[in-house]
Amino acid sequence: MAKSPRIYLLILTFWLAILIPAAPAMTHVVSAAAQAHWYLGALTIASALFVTYFWLNGTKDVVYTLYYHLVQRPRPGGVPERDRSGAAPKVVLLYCTCNDFSGESLLRSMAQHYDNYEVVILDDSNQPESRAEVDEFAARYGVTVIRRPDRAGFKAGNLNNYLRTAEYDYFVILDSDEIIPSEYVDRSLDYFAHYGNAGIVQANHSATRNRNNFMRTFAIGVDSHWIAYQSVKHRYGFLSLLGHGAMVSRDCYHAAGGFPSVVAEDLCFSIAARDAGYYTVFAPDIRCEEEFPVSYHAFRKRHSKWTQGNMEFIKRYTATILGSRMTWFEKLDIFLFTYSLPLTALFSLYVVIHVIALPALGYTVTYPLWMLLPTIAFLLAPLLNDTIFHFRRMPKLALLSYLANSVVLYGSMFFVSLRTSTTSAFGKSVFLVTPKSSSRVSVREAFRATRGEITFGIVLAAISYALTGSVLPVVLIALPAVCCVLLARKHNRDSPDRARIELPAAVVPPARNVAEERDQLARLATANEAAEQEAGARRTRVPEPV
Repeated sequence: MAKSPRIYLLILTFWLAILIPAAPAMTHVVSAAAQAHWYLGALTIASALFVTYFWLNGTKDVVYTLYYHLVQRPRPGGVPERDRSGAAPKVVLLYCTCNDFSGESLLRSMAQHYDNYEVVILDDSNQPESRAEVDEFAARYGVTVIRRPDRAGFKAGNLNNYLRTAEYDYFVILDSDEIIPSEYVDRSLDYFAHYGNAGIVQANHSATRNRNNFMRTFAIGVDSHWIAYQSVKHRYGFLSLLGHGAMVSRDCYHAAGGFPSVVAEDLCFSIAARDAGYYTVFAPDIRCEEEFPVSYHAFRKRHSKWTQGNMEFIKRYTATILGSRMTWFEKLDIFLFTYSLPLTALFSLYVVIHVIALPALGYTVTYPLWMLLPTIAFLLAPLLNDTIFHFRRMPKLALLSYLANSVVLYGSMFFVSLRTSTTSAFGKSVFLVTPKSSSRVSVREAFRATRGEITFGIVLAAISYALTGSVLPVVLIALPAVCCVLLARKHNRDSPDRARIELPAAVVPPARNVAEERDQLARLATANEAAEQEAGARRTRVPEPV
């Protein structure tokens, strides 16, 4: 396959169209501050650079979203079926678990309509009850279990421990909550046959099994994000293996040197594979199931892991990216997407400059009022894709509620990102396993669990009011931080079956509208009933003793 710079040419064009008119005002502000004192000039330069980066990142979100929905929407056709006349390649399903085994998820993934495959459980569990559950499942269904003496190298070490000596042609990475459709293996091989330089096929995902109010509220963001962003990245950016629901060829694995022992092993492996001449391709018609984090605590832990992984990536792989064989726009794509979480520290620097440093020095910076418009628009840009995707799929009040909750959820992660970025910048990143279960949380426990965010929000608002006479400069950071205590108890409520329809694992073209989506779901209902009957038969089938 070949990549095109079209999207990034559009992003840079629109970004410059906004930045160029603002340049005289920024130059005037910096010049006036520098004439007053050199350190004021340095502070305003840092502020202007942040605004420049923030606008670029916001332009990326807007262009990505509008290009997908207006230009690159799903079309009939797609990747054709391969020639099946030759020998069937051997495929291994690698189920990775660490004290979070889900036999039901694995059982459904095992029901592949393909002959030459096997299932291997890579068990890093250290809890006796988890290991016993894995052993019971393996004995019942004839599945191989691989364990290692230590857990060095995180998930990457677990995978490498098996892959470096095993016999296979392709392998599939399954996380503990992953469910792949029965045609997954067969259809993924079509993509490898179609794209001669593909080393990784990354499937689409939907969030299902939303058993409480927290999961159901935010799971719809998974449905909209995967299809839009990964579809555009496939052709116009850097598409990475995203940790699960992906098939990798043996040749690609060995050419990349295996999975590096880092927290973000999927991203780093994808870069090594790209340098070795292999691409990651996106399969929008292969829809897998995953679970959204079960609670605010679980979401915060996953966010912390991502931030640590990205910070470790920045420290260890920035030079590698700059010197890689990738195109300039693929490198820029990595910078804008991957660096954004750790670079929260830059935004904190911007807040410190305008809310603390300049007011304390008795200096005021004034930009033209019109510059607030793109700034506010880009601040809300991450919500644009969700808004467009779900506008005709759900009641408008429900959509507004989702967007408001999202502002609180992701806004409260500013403190988590700042703390994690700071600690991992000067320390070692740690692979955190996202909890798959939760318990009820009292009001007191919720306040205790979110005391860091709440304290941060209150202190920030107090400083802003004391030095500027207003909390408005920090309201979009302070308010979500204080309100996150409400989300900490949101999982307490069980989620009844209601408006939101879950999209099951299936090989089906992405729906182009609501009517088509409903028609697909109706046709899949019969197929799902048959799959449930097959899974039920597997539950009662005990393999013959060897």
